[in-house]
Amino acid sequence: MRRTIILIFGILVIFACKQEILFPDYDTDLPTTGAGNFPYVVDVNPYNYGQLFDDNPDTSGIQATITVTFSHFMDWTSLAGNVTVMNTTAGGEVPGIVVTYNAEARKALIRSEDWSSSSAYLLMLKAGPDGIKSRFGTVLDGDNDGFSDGSPYDDYITTFYTAVAAPESCVATNPPFVSSISPDTERIINPQPEITIEFSTAMDTTNLAGYIANFKLFKGSAAGNPVPIDTIYYTATLIQFRPRDSLIIGNKYFFTIASANVKAKYPNNTPAYLLPLDADYDGPEPTEPNFVWYFLYDDVEPTRVTDCEPINNGFQIDFSTRMDQTTLTPENIKVFDQLGYVPGTFVFVSRGSDFYYTRVEYYFERSTNPPYNVYVSKNVKSTKGRMLDSNGNGIGGEDKDDFWWNP
Repeated sequence: MRRTIILIFGILVIFACKQEILFPDYDTDLPTTGAGNFPYVVDVNPYNYGQLFDDNPDTSGIQATITVTFSHFMDWTSLAGNVTVMNTTAGGEVPGIVVTYNAEARKALIRSEDWSSSSAYLLMLKAGPDGIKSRFGTVLDGDNDGFSDGSPYDDYITTFYTAVAAPESCVATNPPFVSSISPDTERIINPQPEITIEFSTAMDTTNLAGYIANFKLFKGSAAGNPVPIDTIYYTATLIQFRPRDSLIIGNKYFFTIASANVKAKYPNNTPAYLLPLDADYDGPEPTEPNFVWYFLYDDVEPTRVTDCEPINNGFQIDFSTRMDQTTLTPENIKVFDQLGYVPGTFVFVSRGSDFYYTRVEYYFERSTNPPYNVYVSKNVKSTKGRMLDSNGNGIGGEDKDDFWWNP
């Protein structure tokens, strides 16, 4: 039976923050699975926003241990000085924390004999070159996104509370994000729409003038001509704008939010790097991109594929509008079978003056081996110049607007 060694070191934080660290001999008889990958936390007890329970109720005060399980076998010496617990109710670091590490279980045990009641806490495991590492030298990936962002952005953080307190007393462990927008990447017919942004949490609007300056509208692209907008309504979680003048028909309009400057109104003692808006929904990072989306102001609908059916030795494809036949080409309309591309002959069918679509008949130029895949490119256009819309948002020619059909 392989010898099991519990590797223990203590981080004794006295009022002068002096640390006493005991390093035992290192056990070299451990599996090496996982070398080269970023380690991350797979489990924590108590869970995020959970309660830390007293494990010695017969003794006055609260004695309890936080258990952190890692994905990898860790370099236990890297834990020294990189494990911090903050009392976010009272402010300040918790003294007297002792950290032990069970190497074979990949668990760090973080204990105090004197947790305060009615308090919320924040555990922080430091990442980065000077932070916590695996036995193979790879740095902690606190948000488990596969990238090394350094400290504090890649620190692992979790919050919990003690008796009498509640989850609501805990600080946030994630940055704010945009929870809804309107118009949301769609075609609109209102020349002066109400542009609404809703946030996941209350935002800091104490300096409203500066706050509003971080919201901008542009014509044509995110770097296009600026369009003046006015604020018509706002709360801590929602803000609405309206273009000062009518929009110009047939144009895309891009709305941008300066994410780094738009911040949450989180409780005191929340780490500052969690305040800025998380524009790409992937957690905090050193440089947060702007939050950008667009909508189209147009009174002409894009074209759609309304039907696709097999016919004798081919397929017929129906469109919702009359089509620009110069765009109905072998590059834009294809059929595939198990052998690959099936060359075809095109026949364009006018459906009469009372109909607003065109049918394309595609006849095979070789013997085929089904099943088939029918492809229509987003680049086909109606006679009014509108490209194909397959995702149904009313804007043609987007990346996901190619049409595929598998009969």
